[in-house]
Amino acid sequence: MNTRFYPYIILVLFVMVFGGFFSKAKAQDNRFKVITFNVLSFEQEDKWGERNSFDVTPYSDFLKDENADFIILNEVENRSSRQMRDGKYIDKVQEIADKLGMFAIYGYSYNLNNKQGQNPEENYTYCMNELYGNAILSRYPIIASRTMQLPRPAGSSDQRGAVIAEVALPSGDIIAVVATHFDHTGGQQEQAEALIAFLNDTKVPALLAGDLNVYPGASPIELIGTEFDQMGNHWVDYIFASKGGWNKISEKFVDAGKLSDHDPVIVEVELKK
Repeated sequence: MNTRFYPYIILVLFVMVFGGFFSKAKAQDNRFKVITFNVLSFEQEDKWGERNSFDVTPYSDFLKDENADFIILNEVENRSSRQMRDGKYIDKVQEIADKLGMFAIYGYSYNLNNKQGQNPEENYTYCMNELYGNAILSRYPIIASRTMQLPRPAGSSDQRGAVIAEVALPSGDIIAVVATHFDHTGGQQEQAEALIAFLNDTKVPALLAGDLNVYPGASPIELIGTEFDQMGNHWVDYIFASKGGWNKISEKFVDAGKLSDHDPVIVEVELKK
């Protein structure tokens, strides 16, 4: 057989074997799995029934099986004195990101030394420790981020916030991923209004998720629905996508057991082209 034809035969065989694989991969380039999960400060119960271990490993093991593209975490206590090991502060967000092989960004809502709001929160802007807020984990590079503090009107309990990450997708597209957590005693309407206003200048397709502490059909959810399509919900946890820009492929929630008092909401979505 003429050896000059060997390269062509190999090329044909390669296309026959792998062509379908690459076509499938290309077709799914714009499909993403998104999880939102309130992790209760990583206070899962230990074998004595106490919530005090702050070990992120059970959380990373739990989330790893889902192989998500984006994970939104609420109630993230980070670099706190309660979490110290050998007298050192621990970056729990980076710790869980490393275990999952993901990029991470953290947006603090308030300093734990100022939980009651006795001082202006801006006094703590540059504090590196005793933080409480939200985190975003991403399979893809985070190229920019910003945070905001939500209103804290009378009747609300804690200072709440949001963190926005701009993510570069393999396709070259840029999307925004937003993690937020509304208050549990009041102020959710004001917080929804402020968040929507803050996101008005976002020019790229967006995903918005978190513990909103209100039930489906409540006024804050209706307001968010004017700008976003609901992709998933369980109890008071939601995932939204910018209106008209995404298709929902699937939706579910998974029992978190003793890891949290919330169950993660998991959706698969497709970015429209």
